[in-house]
Amino acid sequence: MRWLLSAYVAFALAIPVAAQKPIIFDVSNVVVGAQKIQTLYLFAEGKWSDAGEHIGADSTQIQCYKSLGFCDVANAFETVGEANVDLTAFDILRWDSKEIIAVDSSPICIVNTLRVDLITKRITLSSSDKGVTKDPFCKGSDKLSTAVLWGLEDITKDAINRAKSKQQNH
Repeated sequence: MRWLLSAYVAFALAIPVAAQKPIIFDVSNVVVGAQKIQTLYLFAEGKWSDAGEHIGADSTQIQCYKSLGFCDVANAFETVGEANVDLTAFDILRWDSKEIIAVDSSPICIVNTLRVDLITKRITLSSSDKGVTKDPFCKGSDKLSTAVLWGLEDITKDAINRAKSKQQNH
């Protein structure tokens, strides 16, 4: 009976993770640049789980080039009612058959880590603080959450949950 309960818990925990896949997730061999460099390439598109309700479903694009050692993440976001875009370069630390790990350590207070699980096709973006305590700009940088790149199923579920929440609050 104990194994049945353990199996049920493992299955229940696996369901939400399985649904969190980007709209597009493609890993291919490509040739890039004037030098015609052959490389393994990742292209993914979706919406970060923490992006907010006014951000579109294909607001984030990720391109990684194994031979060149970097990933570019283009991200649309809203600030005070205006649309903006951010392009961030990540250095690839590891790319094996199971995952890609890339980091951006250029911000003053934090290190951003992009993790691509090549098996489950799940992409996360997490941040950790650098321990900078004297800079007032860094206040709260130790309380950052991890975002998941969502696909249409996750975005739809989120919109339904937001609508239900608004109905209950009225």
